[in-house]
Amino acid sequence: QYKYIKPTLLPGDLIEIDIKYVPGRIGGKRYYQYTAIDCASRWRHLKIYDNMANSYSISFLEEVIKVAPFSIRAIKTDNGSCFTNRYIGYLKSSDPVNPRLHSLDIFCAKLGIPHYLIDPGKPAQNGRVERSHRTDQEMFYDRNCFKDVITLKKKIKSWNVYYNNLEHCALDGLTPNEALARVQNVCT
Repeated sequence: QYKYIKPTLLPGDLIEIDIKYVPGRIGGKRYYQYTAIDCASRWRHLKIYDNMANSYSISFLEEVIKVAPFSIRAIKTDNGSCFTNRYIGYLKSSDPVNPRLHSLDIFCAKLGIPHYLIDPGKPAQNGRVERSHRTDQEMFYDRNCFKDVITLKKKIKSWNVYYNNLEHCALDGLTPNEALARVQNVCT
């Protein structure tokens, strides 16, 4: 039996980012929930988009950087084409000296934020954001109907405030906001 030692993370040390398909269609259109969750405190931010474009990944990260109550020091994503060129361009580049970097990688490099990728087919390596998506499904999407995207966006903001004030077993019964406050009190 191997014993793994988990390093102690501080808020902002590692942010997991992923996209969840919003169940069903609203007005005949599909929507996507972008999620960023802090690995230390479980504090998270959500935003609804109508596309999974590279530009939305950058826009979402910019917004997370603005609203997060801590500085972001690293992010981790899956290998989706809206996050990386690992399987659609970078390694297949005709010019190995100047490979085609993904726009999110370029954006992160400008800010000095490392962008880590999980191993292909291993969603458990992004387990915190995946678990939060399950909670979204069970406690939000399964209990709500949306007539239009404006209602969805309004309700998702309220849901995120509720989530950040919800007790978590992984935090020994603290809410993400309480976990943040506790760390900030210790550091000051």
